[in-house]
Amino acid sequence: MNSLMEKAARAEIVARLARLTPQSKRTWGKMDVSQVLPHLADGLRMSLGDIAVKTPPHPLLSFPLMQYLIIHVLPWPKGKAKAPPETFTTKPVNLEHDRAELLRLMERFAATPPDKLAQVHAGFGRLSARDWGVLMYRHLNHHLTQFGV
Repeated sequence: MNSLMEKAARAEIVARLARLTPQSKRTWGKMDVSQVLPHLADGLRMSLGDIAVKTPPHPLLSFPLMQYLIIHVLPWPKGKAKAPPETFTTKPVNLEHDRAELLRLMERFAATPPDKLAQVHAGFGRLSARDWGVLMYRHLNHHLTQFGV
């Protein structure tokens, strides 16, 4: 499974982000293109400890086997999962600003030593650095696929 810690995986995401335009239409869900980049950035901010986790982890999702299956194995539902409120704290500015901020956070994430990543995710509870890397890649991939890029 790809991880945002891997240079090649980040390069793929960067190329896909470059294809996102204000005219990009979602194929599922409720967010529009202006909302998705701040949402993705907030996920990275949570992983970096910049956004404090307020939502208690879901008891079932914090079980290690469930974490592994959801983060590493199972396909993610389209438009069905509910993201933690912590990932909806930043308001959009404009596409270019929000894209640049997301790219900056991706590089910061990749440069952060594993022991300096946040220890707790709002939905999953305690995560390893490997789990964070895969989760952040899959989150970005999920939403870029949602917008056809």
